[in-house]
Amino acid sequence: MSLRTKLLVLSIILALIPVVIVGTRMIRITKDELKSSANEQISAVAARVAQNIDDSAQLMPLLLIQKTLENKNLGYKEKLALLTEVIKNVTDVVAIQVSVEGYSSPMLVTQIEFSNYLKTFSLDPKETLSLASDHIAEMLKKDDIFAGDLIYVSKADVWLITVILRLDESKFGYPGTLSARINLNSLKQSIENDQHTHKVFITLIDHEGRKIFDPKRADLSRRKLVRTTMGLLASNTHTSGVEPYVRPSGEKMLGAYSFPDSLVWGVNVEKNNADAYMAVNKMVKDWYFSILVGFSLAVIGAIIVSVSLTRPLLRLTHASRKISGGDLSLRIEGRERKDEIGQLSAAFDKMVGDLRQYMSDLEETTKAKERVESELNLARDIQQSFLPKTFPESETIDIWGKCDPAREVGGDYFDFFQLSDNRYGMVIGDVSGKGVAAALFMAVSRTLFRILIAQEHSPGQVLTEFNDRLVALDQGANMFITLFYGIFDTENGHLIYSTAGHNMPYIKSSENGEGTFQMLPPIEQTMVAGIMDGMTMDVAETCLHSGDTIVLYTDGMTEAIDEKEEEFGEERLEELLNRYSGLS
Repeated sequence: MSLRTKLLVLSIILALIPVVIVGTRMIRITKDELKSSANEQISAVAARVAQNIDDSAQLMPLLLIQKTLENKNLGYKEKLALLTEVIKNVTDVVAIQVSVEGYSSPMLVTQIEFSNYLKTFSLDPKETLSLASDHIAEMLKKDDIFAGDLIYVSKADVWLITVILRLDESKFGYPGTLSARINLNSLKQSIENDQHTHKVFITLIDHEGRKIFDPKRADLSRRKLVRTTMGLLASNTHTSGVEPYVRPSGEKMLGAYSFPDSLVWGVNVEKNNADAYMAVNKMVKDWYFSILVGFSLAVIGAIIVSVSLTRPLLRLTHASRKISGGDLSLRIEGRERKDEIGQLSAAFDKMVGDLRQYMSDLEETTKAKERVESELNLARDIQQSFLPKTFPESETIDIWGKCDPAREVGGDYFDFFQLSDNRYGMVIGDVSGKGVAAALFMAVSRTLFRILIAQEHSPGQVLTEFNDRLVALDQGANMFITLFYGIFDTENGHLIYSTAGHNMPYIKSSENGEGTFQMLPPIEQTMVAGIMDGMTMDVAETCLHSGDTIVLYTDGMTEAIDEKEEEFGEERLEELLNRYSGLS
């Protein structure tokens, strides 16, 4: 395969891979979200219809009437007035009947407007709306509340349900019932409006799978969604849900079901699968179209780029083959061009002249470089051996430290050592400068410090003597070191420390309530070690408790520079410590 063909294929692949990968993931995520949204929308419609059915049953005002009738402190007139007021204000309650056992004639209160409406169809309101005592007894049986008995008054095109509440004989004074006829036409109109608004099919069914609000009461039990609803009604498991299914006609549908609390009915909401997921299908089509357009543009662009690049490169390829064969007298064509190809040709031409010299110098240069790298690696290993690899094991404290020099060797230094059974020393230092000189100065400083801690006990005394001796050892090198030295007593939790111009550590205390890292207060009398003798290093003291953490660091952390020439800084370090404090 030629370079031109490879460039063409590579350009197309590079153009399409990110589009396909990112687009496919976005399609999958968005598709799932849109489907979930469609499922939630259709489920919400079903739940809202079920709630409307419960509202239409008017149980709350009827329960209020029940309590009023059972109130012995109210007389007949007050109770009748309440019945009349409810009939007047609750428009869906078209009749209320109070039946008392032993009385042949129940008290019936009807809504005037509805009664007049029935009369226009030559219907007797009393005969249409009243309930016989044996019919009440058959429906109520042993329950205290009944809701159902759907009837259709065909002449008036009215759907009614009956709600019956048993009156407490001990309170009402007689065994009796409170019955109500509820007009469902407003519920029927609300369902029709929801169908138009949400572009769905809404069907109410009873426990036998027969359609509510259908004068013929069609049997829908062969439908898959209806069978699911009937099963839940039979098991008295009123759980809402959504499921896709296929109608006998082959039409794919998305269905939701829900249940009212007051009636043994089921609510089915259906929507054509294509309509429910219209946004998903449109998005997929747009995606395929974008892929096609992107592929076409990628092919055209790849052809242009490959031809413009490969033609002059073919000439250079032929020339490089001759050079590799040992023909160093060759003159490269195209040096006169003013673009990158011309610069490459001129570089090839110069390469021929310089190649012999490079080959003779290469061997010596390689040997010298290997010697330097070997010496630096040895120096790094020696310096790393100065730093502790393992730390004392203790039941009261956990210790860990690490040093990563910016170069092969550097001047940063830390140490941790046990002074007695319960006293531990910790020290961290930073030599001015970097490289080999800083590493040697660090080695001298470490040796001197180890000698002094065996003689002195107070951190202030150790650093004061360390400074004086370091000044005496320095013979014009003009180097110095910053140090922080502390001694921690595990019995009383006291930390005694001193510093020679070093960055103050951060402490996270379990006692301050905030649980954040805070820098130790600076010590007033301090000076970097190795500059001036006769300086007295002050000491300070704090107390650590169980769960406290102390972090020692050098300015290699805070003075690190990013690509914008900005230092990392102490504020970022403190924020970083607090962010990951739970991992310590």
